[in-house]
Amino acid sequence: MPRYDGPIIDTHHHIWRRADVSWLQEPPVPRMFGDYFGLRRDYPVEEWINDIVPEGVNKSVHVTAMWGPGRELDETRWLQKTADKHGFPHGIVVNANLADPNVGAQLAEQKKFKNVRGVRNMLYWDKDPLRQAQAKPDHCNSAEFRRGFALLEKLDLHFELQIFAGQAAHAVKLIEAFPRVRMILVHAGMLTDRSQAAINEWRDAVKLISAHPNVHVKLSGIGMFSQGVTKGQVRQVVRDCIQLFGVERTIYGSNFPLEKLHASYKDFLDAYREALSEYPLPDQKRIFHDNAMSFYRL
Repeated sequence: MPRYDGPIIDTHHHIWRRADVSWLQEPPVPRMFGDYFGLRRDYPVEEWINDIVPEGVNKSVHVTAMWGPGRELDETRWLQKTADKHGFPHGIVVNANLADPNVGAQLAEQKKFKNVRGVRNMLYWDKDPLRQAQAKPDHCNSAEFRRGFALLEKLDLHFELQIFAGQAAHAVKLIEAFPRVRMILVHAGMLTDRSQAAINEWRDAVKLISAHPNVHVKLSGIGMFSQGVTKGQVRQVVRDCIQLFGVERTIYGSNFPLEKLHASYKDFLDAYREALSEYPLPDQKRIFHDNAMSFYRL
């Protein structure tokens, strides 16, 4: 089938000034995605636009670059000013510690920015200390976290769910407790390696989560743990996600500039275009564009 060549919405990217982002400062520390020397610089909106516009991306959603505790509103304020001036990003996903007893007031302030759409509070955890955003795998089911999470429905904000496969059962308890909160599984569920055992565990986890209609899946960050992507790798993740979530709940995202460590935007997107070319053009358009328009209300 032909490749889709219409407008694209990238639902997962970052821009930043290095001076604002705590994890880009000196000294560098080990990260779960490997060597990030090439990221330890400014990545301004002008460079982002130069990367994406030639490839047909005409709208984008910025997911928090994690400026650090206490600076959540500063990041959103800067992003909104950037969007007002340059047109990008069209949607903003903010950072919030939902277990913070004062998170209600913080989210109320975040909602005042017109491009704010949702919240990311990273939940991922496994045995490797480099892969622990929280102190325990079931943080999402603590009373403190759930108290804050309940505010998302009241404020009409969605949640970006970022977990490892081993946490799927914990995540399902959260999803079942909040069926009216829209969620999206970030980085396609974070498949950590290419062994058959890892793929099987990941597939089982994604299947559990996909059974819940309030959850979408985002085809972003596929190369996070492999330092780049191959077309076969993208094809496997894309096909499995579509089979489990259906075309209607599958959304494209890149995770740039992290992916820029290993590929240009053109090279990165080409792997997705090829994998999705196996599907009818209307389905490709849903995944590259239409589903994002609806989910992120762009």
